[in-house]
Amino acid sequence: MSDNPTMQESFADLFEESLGRQEMRPGEVITAEVVRIDQNFVVVNAGLKSESYIDLEEFLNDQGELEVSVGDFVQVAIEQLENGFGETRLSRDRAKRVAAWNALELALNDGSLVSGTITGKVKGGLTV
Repeated sequence: MSDNPTMQESFADLFEESLGRQEMRPGEVITAEVVRIDQNFVVVNAGLKSESYIDLEEFLNDQGELEVSVGDFVQVAIEQLENGFGETRLSRDRAKRVAAWNALELALNDGSLVSGTITGKVKGGLTV
């Protein structure tokens, strides 16, 4: 072990930082930075062990236009922590659904009106 004070301070800083981190779980929504946009994937950095690849389609609006640029911060949901390849699967669509559900719960609790667009018909109701 080294008696180098700088190395000991660095280790102490890293140790303190690791204690401050929360345990992440599938379903949790976190913030990630868009670091690269490829032909089929958007690569994001969420401060995890490695960057994550999310299907480009999750970043397209209804007109098929890309909604993000490199450097943007987006909300993503953790789908799987470290699959067999050491990658963490993230989803922007799932994060959007969680945000929409939270907004609906808030509107219910407040007694607010909610508007939506009917997107389909299902047995026993409509899809909004």
